Amino acid sequence: MATPGKVGRVLTQTSDASIVFTDEATTANATYTRYTITDSDKCYWDKTAVPVIEVDDAVVTTGYSIEYPGGVIVFDEALTAGNVVTVSGKYVAVEQLAGFFNWSLTVNNTTIDATSFTSGEWSEFVLATKNWEATAEKFWASTDDFSQRMGEEVIVVLYCDFGTAKTRFEGYATIQSDVPSSPVNELIKDSISFKGFDGIYFRNG
Repeated sequence: MATPGKVGRVLTQTSDASIVFTDEATTANATYTRYTITDSDKCYWDKTAVPVIEVDDAVVTTGYSIEYPGGVIVFDEALTAGNVVTVSGKYVAVEQLAGFFNWSLTVNNTTIDATSFTSGEWSEFVLATKNWEATAEKFWASTDDFSQRMGEEVIVVLYCDFGTAKTRFEGYATIQSDVPSSPVNELIKDSISFKGFDGIYFRNG
């Protein structure tokens, strides 16, 4: 079913200091490979503070990766239903800013030409790296001056549906540009661009 754009939202990390959390519970997926922090208010983790992961009260330092935006621990091998996973670390606050009315997301694949004499009539390419960038447009307000935050690393949350579904893309990005425009017969608008890194993640709920 198609989703109207009016249910979208843009949330960004605040400039407040990160907050410590300790021994927070996590919720496993059906295959016991992905564990998400249960308290959704603490799901955006400070990437400068390495979380402490415990399985059944024992600290583990290998065998998993971390998705800092979203607060997810991804284990290389499945755990079991009886395992209890807790996490300690720091989280950052995100907030919905007023005035946003449009956003766009582009995920790019960087390819390297691998065409050789034996390739025949078609070129061959090898996938090298991926990156993403986003742009969000809002009505300009002096209280939300993104130009003062240029170059900052922030968590960006782009909601497709801010209602019950809570479908969204989220990731860490750098504020790359802030472009206000003032047409004579329209409201002043502001276009903010973000350069992403460390992945962009799609979430539900």
